Amino acid sequence: MVLNNVERISVPPSETFFHDYILQQQPVIITNLFDEAPLRSQTTLPQVRQSLADLTIEVRPNYIAQLLNPMPGRDDRQITIGAFLDELEAHPETMDACSEYPTPSALLTQLPLKHYRQLQDEQDLYSNLFIAGSKNYAHLHYDADQRDVLLYQCFGIKRVVIIHPRQAQKLDPIHRADLRRTSSIFLENLSEAEKTAFLNYTQAWDTLLYPGETIYMPAMCWHYIEYLEPALSVGYRLGRNSYNQRLAALFPAPSVDVQALAIALIHPTKAQEEHSKWLKQLEATDQSAMGKPLEQSSALERLCLKIRQQYLGIEPIYSIREWGRQRSLVY
Repeated sequence: MVLNNVERISVPPSETFFHDYILQQQPVIITNLFDEAPLRSQTTLPQVRQSLADLTIEVRPNYIAQLLNPMPGRDDRQITIGAFLDELEAHPETMDACSEYPTPSALLTQLPLKHYRQLQDEQDLYSNLFIAGSKNYAHLHYDADQRDVLLYQCFGIKRVVIIHPRQAQKLDPIHRADLRRTSSIFLENLSEAEKTAFLNYTQAWDTLLYPGETIYMPAMCWHYIEYLEPALSVGYRLGRNSYNQRLAALFPAPSVDVQALAIALIHPTKAQEEHSKWLKQLEATDQSAMGKPLEQSSALERLCLKIRQQYLGIEPIYSIREWGRQRSLVY
């Protein structure tokens, strides 16, 4: 019942990719981005086990599953890729996963990124690794770092859902400091019919990602992942422009207000011409309250709310239960 509404294309020129996809925040699947890479020929679990078996990774419990059903003693652990793949075959129901782990250099040499490195700040680019079994998932959330992502699927099939930030009100964001960037909508628990209805309601992009394909996931977009099979993916997180780097440095755990501001900065020319004034105001506010964490955080939150309204003309996005508290911050 996947909506299958993400375009598939061959590698576009850098300028086309930047203007038609990055600046438009338009997801796309590139079918041949890594066709010349050595890792491209390894599209099954046994092949990867043989070639990457000795690389060490970090494995941890699924954080949402652990939050809802805490299991004592389930800490992060170091393990080789080969041993973890053996675990996935022996215990397909496990919710342990390698998630957002820095990609080992030996693996990166087999998957060099030859395109789009220099679109913005090449020194700001980095890569991370994802390995999990069928039944696992990544709960609906957005990332903190304001980077665009190229996610390459090595083996296995994933379902990838992407939702634009303009739909955030429908996603009922959680506003607890330790769960920011997280939706209170549990797509993983919905029936297929309910899921399809919700994805249509939120105008989501919804697709399957197959071995050898790379999906472009726009910065700050909400996303949800289902592992339909044991799967390994490598993410290249592209370098940001200087404006998004500056905003990300101010907000390591960005709220939905910061999410909206980040989107406004993606176009570097518009950021310079239309948004540099309020970014400087945020930086000045941050500096003025340096050494006073609570005062600093509160002042930045209040200013973010005002910027959304005064500069961007966007009303704050909050769940109903948070609306009263947030109005008191602004007024």
